Amino acid sequence: LPASVKKDKSSAGSSQDMFSELRPMTGDVVPISDEERQGRIEKARRLMVANGIRAVYIEAGTTMFYFTGARWWNSERMFALVIPAKGDIAWVCPAFEEDRAHEQIRFGKDIRTWEEDESPYKRIAEILRDRGIQDGKVGIEERVRFFLYNGIKKEAPHLQYVSADPVTIGCRVIKSPAEIALMQKANDITIEAYKASIARLEKGMTKNDFRAISSAAHRALGVDGGIGAQIAEASANPHGSIKHIELKEGNIVLMDGGCG
Repeated sequence: LPASVKKDKSSAGSSQDMFSELRPMTGDVVPISDEERQGRIEKARRLMVANGIRAVYIEAGTTMFYFTGARWWNSERMFALVIPAKGDIAWVCPAFEEDRAHEQIRFGKDIRTWEEDESPYKRIAEILRDRGIQDGKVGIEERVRFFLYNGIKKEAPHLQYVSADPVTIGCRVIKSPAEIALMQKANDITIEAYKASIARLEKGMTKNDFRAISSAAHRALGVDGGIGAQIAEASANPHGSIKHIELKEGNIVLMDGGCG
């Protein structure tokens, strides 16, 4: 590694030591409020009515976070949200995750669990039935994995399954002032991280060296993030090369990354 990178790594990887000139930029960040998320749910309901969709099924991911603020990971076990056009929203989660689910869930009190020897798909069918959804369209969010959709369809074959895009994208593509402010802040932080990281480019660096430096710059600015760098001939490919390439005088460096 270049001497400067070795020196930085010997200081236990402290972003404060590596970037002592940087300060966190997150002090004035205002998170999306519960009131705004509730407004998103209500807008989704209006779009469901307009598009003849009686409910939308969403699994863990960015859309679930958009509507509810709940963060979850995808595994082989269903953790899901149902937003009906009419009636209370509902959740399905593994029984052994119920306590953790309660920590995450801020909207809706109908949380239905399933044991390892039970079917989560039946829970979805029960939720729909309890809301009077015996026919019509159910929207499936665009990133839902096939085995989940297929399991639900087997339990409730009398329903018509359609894309939820008119609802979910109809909400998400229009940004609120609060969202725009967060996006602008992320851009401002990203620009400062680029400036600080580029200033530390030197001969002998690899893309991994630069990624480590850029990650430290983001941490010093108060966020998680990083910048990928493709050096020399690898810059001809946006996603680079598996070759070991060290930075030389006059090389092009293609960079991409940031924070969110």
